Amino acid sequence: MALWGNSDNVTSTGTVSLNYSTGVVTGSGTTFGTKGNGLIGDIIRFGERAATYYGDAVIVDIASPTSCTIGSTMGLSGAAIANERFTVAQCPNLKF
Repeated sequence: MALWGNSDNVTSTGTVSLNYSTGVVTGSGTTFGTKGNGLIGDIIRFGERAATYYGDAVIVDIASPTSCTIGSTMGLSGAAIANERFTVAQCPNLKF
């Protein structure tokens, strides 16, 4: 359970690639935009902590079930993120 009460890992279906210059994440077998599978404001984690881990980013836009945009590539490392496993974590909804 996440410290903020939502899910630490809501999905890891498929793989993702990231275009560092545009911030566009392209997925294969992903379902971005559906509840529990990566919504705007969720955190996408690239790679696996026990293996190759690139870092985290916030999803700021969803174009389709296989394409989303992250807010920033700052903090991500690696020459390329291509066909990597990923997880998504939910953040608290701060709308009152």
